[in-house]
Amino acid sequence: MFNKLSLQNFKSARELDVPLKQLTVLSGLNGSGKSTVLQSIGLLRQSLEISGKYGDSFSAELENLHLRGPMVQLGEARDVISQRASETYIRISLSHEISPQPWDLSADISGKEDDYVLGVNSSPGKKILEKNTANDVQNQLHRIPFQFLQADRLTPKTHYNRNDATHKNFPFLGIGGEYTPDFLTGQGDKLEVSRPRRCPTSVAGVSEELMKKITATSRLYDQVSGWMQHLSPGVRLRSSDSERINQTDLVTLGFSYASTELAQDSDRRRPANVGFGLTYSLPIVTACLSAPTGALLLLENPEAHLHPRGQAAMGTLLAKCAGDGVQILVETHSDHILNGIRLAVKHNTIKNTAVSLCNFVRDTATGDSYLQNPVILPNGELSAWPDGFFDEWERSLEELLK
Repeated sequence: MFNKLSLQNFKSARELDVPLKQLTVLSGLNGSGKSTVLQSIGLLRQSLEISGKYGDSFSAELENLHLRGPMVQLGEARDVISQRASETYIRISLSHEISPQPWDLSADISGKEDDYVLGVNSSPGKKILEKNTANDVQNQLHRIPFQFLQADRLTPKTHYNRNDATHKNFPFLGIGGEYTPDFLTGQGDKLEVSRPRRCPTSVAGVSEELMKKITATSRLYDQVSGWMQHLSPGVRLRSSDSERINQTDLVTLGFSYASTELAQDSDRRRPANVGFGLTYSLPIVTACLSAPTGALLLLENPEAHLHPRGQAAMGTLLAKCAGDGVQILVETHSDHILNGIRLAVKHNTIKNTAVSLCNFVRDTATGDSYLQNPVILPNGELSAWPDGFFDEWERSLEELLK
């Protein structure tokens, strides 16, 4: 498990240490630095892949940071250096439990402000790493199954592209989840979902009989459909509704609705003719259910386009997935996501010590970001409730009661 990320002079993070756990929740106002954390890790993974180091291990250290690529598009060096940086370098340091020392990288941008490929060196003025230590953490980030699902995700269409890229160890769903339909077409009826992540048998508004019908097996298709009962009761994603189009590099995606009174499901419905949130959330649900133990998931705004019940269920799913050995960093603005995680802690789905809450605050005087770290207690309560931390409901209620 990666246990710490340190950033220096990188975007809004002039000096920032982020404690990472099995489930790390990034919250805070817009522009406070949450995406910066995900982008920095995505930048490292992207740079490793672009550098062509695809073996299980390699002796050479990473030589360049690639600011533009398939995972992140950060522009040029001038775009990623902190506005108030007193030095001319950016620094990213990533720690893992397998190593006593971090993988510490820096890139001096002096005279290279227009470059988007930056040479990497050890941190200025000090030797942080022994070479083999750097390789341990570097190899760990490169070889583990990895997904980075950004906020600009899958939307309803009549067809979707197949994945034409080969990613070692685990199929990449695409930064927008655009390859999710193709992945489901190939693996939906084959991949078994581990027991801790399977959909609860009881869902509000859905009869036990209907749940048994929809989640007839532990295969990915049925379990995705099961979790989607929290979003739209009766909805079903079946193998016959997702298939490759002959002599093309395209796949289709469809939904249907099941009921207890009808022997057959409704006619196939296009993604555009069901709720937008079903298609939009499909990559998140699929990634959480299919990720192997030891994988790393970076997720942006899983709550978008979902009603409160669906958001709370998404928090539960994230906790179940993390509790089953997948490391997750999730950026969210949803108090319902947080409450789903808190309930999961209370119900012992995940240990409270396995959750890190990181609330980002931007200092309006300096423009720098800093962290607040309230703790979820074993009973689901919070050790502290910082000002601005998911407190808008209480603020509005107080105003209404005046």
